[in-house]
Amino acid sequence: MRRPQTLPMWIQRHRAWLAAVVNVVAIAGSYALAFLLRFDLRLPEPFGRTLLHTLPFAVLFHYGALHAFKLTRGWWRYVGLRDVLAALKAATAGSVALAAWVLLFYSGPERTFPRSVLLLHPLLVVATIIGVRVLVRLWRQLPQSPTERKRLVILGAGDTGEALLREILQSQKLAYDVVAFLDDDPAKQKVYIHGVPVLGPIAALPELVGKLQVDEVIVATPSASGAQMRTITEICRQAERPFKVMPATWELLGGRISLHAAREVNIEDLLRRPRVQLDVAAIGRFLTGKRVLVTGAAGSIGSEICRQVLRFGPTELTCVDHNENGLFFLERDLRQIESSATIRYRLADINDRVRIDALFSEHRPQVVFHAAAHKHVPVVEHNPLEGLRNNVFGSETVARAAGQFGAEAFVLISTDKAVRPRSVMGASKRIAEMVVQSMPFEETRYTAVRFGNVLGSAGSVVPILKEQIRKGGPVTVTHPEMRRFFMTIPEAVELVLQAGAVAARDQVLLLDMGEPVRILDLARDLIRLSGLEPERDIPIVFTGIRPGEKLVEELVLDEEGVERTVHPKILVARHARRPNEAFLEHLEALRRAVHVHDEEAALQLVPRLVPEYTGRLRRASVSPGTEADTEGASRPGLEQEPPSGKVVPLRAR
Repeated sequence: MRRPQTLPMWIQRHRAWLAAVVNVVAIAGSYALAFLLRFDLRLPEPFGRTLLHTLPFAVLFHYGALHAFKLTRGWWRYVGLRDVLAALKAATAGSVALAAWVLLFYSGPERTFPRSVLLLHPLLVVATIIGVRVLVRLWRQLPQSPTERKRLVILGAGDTGEALLREILQSQKLAYDVVAFLDDDPAKQKVYIHGVPVLGPIAALPELVGKLQVDEVIVATPSASGAQMRTITEICRQAERPFKVMPATWELLGGRISLHAAREVNIEDLLRRPRVQLDVAAIGRFLTGKRVLVTGAAGSIGSEICRQVLRFGPTELTCVDHNENGLFFLERDLRQIESSATIRYRLADINDRVRIDALFSEHRPQVVFHAAAHKHVPVVEHNPLEGLRNNVFGSETVARAAGQFGAEAFVLISTDKAVRPRSVMGASKRIAEMVVQSMPFEETRYTAVRFGNVLGSAGSVVPILKEQIRKGGPVTVTHPEMRRFFMTIPEAVELVLQAGAVAARDQVLLLDMGEPVRILDLARDLIRLSGLEPERDIPIVFTGIRPGEKLVEELVLDEEGVERTVHPKILVARHARRPNEAFLEHLEALRRAVHVHDEEAALQLVPRLVPEYTGRLRRASVSPGTEADTEGASRPGLEQEPPSGKVVPLRAR
């Protein structure tokens, strides 16, 4: 049996009136049937008159109850358990109202009313009202046509999988037949969900696709970890069928689970970790009703900070950046967010102290997020003076303005490259951390937050690899053992906001980023996600470690140690070295060298400011015999990876 694709036009135009007629007929018919059942289908004459006299009131009371419980306005095709419960409540309320009317106005020696009708009628009303809706739903679920329906397997028999099946059964537009579920939970196997069997574990997919003539697969396991997603993706590849994944649960918040939300598997799915639980109340106290300023607001991290800050109801948000185009697109983006905050967009160079002071004087921010920085290691390595000027002295300018103009909190966005830095960029961020710690303003709480790479940021490894794959390769990887920490941009920013809310003064905070990921594995995963095979379809070429790069980044030095904060994903560098008089003297010397564009002098000062710096020096140092005296040489023993050769575990010591 096939149903027509659309309802006749006159039914669509008069749907509300037709629904009212069906409800009235259902109530009246149930009432008459209740009388007939009470007397074994032979209604005595006195009770026939009772039926006729009381019928209008029964219809009035029960229809009014249906209306009160919103059963006269729902879409019948979506009938569910809530509608059944609402119908029970409405029928009970209507029956109580009818009973009260009978006792008050329909009593006397010649007026008899069978009490059992008051029990039978509401049950029949529920059965009739819900039965009609179920018939409509079943009719809506009849297939549109015998052709062009894809046979679908859903991986995951949990709430998400069940909701997807329900949507497919209800929708006119989804040309799918769900033939099976697969789930690794033994308790769910060999059961049926809306008539569809759970046939076994996910690993059975390659064997079943041929038997079931499967056309497509949907992965409905939004709570799966990154490791589990990698396993599931490999199983789907072996099955050689197109597959899509439902986004993580938090991506669906605020929206109905829908097959339209399914998308191609991306690298974020394969690296996914359990969702971070935020202390929303603490962040709210930190940001709600505050004036907030963000530098580097047009960048990947800065723009996400702006978006998430607006969720917490600041009174003002000032977005500062030196990139005009970036600010233009940021304004277009933030315009889509509903917020009562006053949002301002200001062009400014963080190295222009007069301009920065003017902005702080005008807007008087209470919370400052400093995300502006030169971040690309090779670029800063070839332009060290600009990296030092921007990352060190630009940060100093913003941090000083925050204290001078009474900000409550200043949060510096730092990096894992600041730990045992091998690059000028990493060293500049470590110096910036200590500069922030040296601020003399007691009323401002200064904090630095370190974290690693973020997926999808401008110029980061994932977009570069995707572009290389799109062009047919080769994919370039610097070294087979190159490893990096990764986090999604929203996750990193959520933790930055949380860190700003819980930090004490002058702390260096670390985001627990889990285990580092090998870039070679990342590249291979991206190639496979594109439907290709590494080496066979896309060659991988190793280009060698670039200047300033390390094989493995660290978030904390061995001697620093970490301790827990009130949030399990945020840690404190317990013994982070603080600036002293010698540091401040070297900082002033560095300022002079940068000001007069003396690159040689500036680079010789970097290891004095950051003793653990392991980068290469351009010229001989002032201490012959300690540093080499030829161009491009490095300090003895520091041209290799740090002795540990591995990441320092993030655990309290």
